[in-house]
Amino acid sequence: MPDTTRKAVRQKLIQTVVLEKIEREHLSVDTAQVRNSLRKIRGHVQGKTMLDCVARWEQLIQSDDLDLIRSVVLAPDEIGAEMRNLSPLTSLLTEQ
Repeated sequence: MPDTTRKAVRQKLIQTVVLEKIEREHLSVDTAQVRNSLRKIRGHVQGKTMLDCVARWEQLIQSDDLDLIRSVVLAPDEIGAEMRNLSPLTSLLTEQ
């Protein structure tokens, strides 16, 4: 059983909440707000794995396919964890 950190649990919970909000409110993922968030994330990452995740996020955002995004973001593997860590979707959350 993999060692689950508080940060990993928190990231998964946040992604679950944002995905539920997107579905409930029929929001598009392909928005200027999400793209701007991803652009900021890209400016802070280094290394092939991280840059590959950012490129994957670009594809997911363009697809605007919530089921595909959910399957990638909530994947229990290391890539899923990295995708959650670099998720631009949290920009859709508000204080409420």
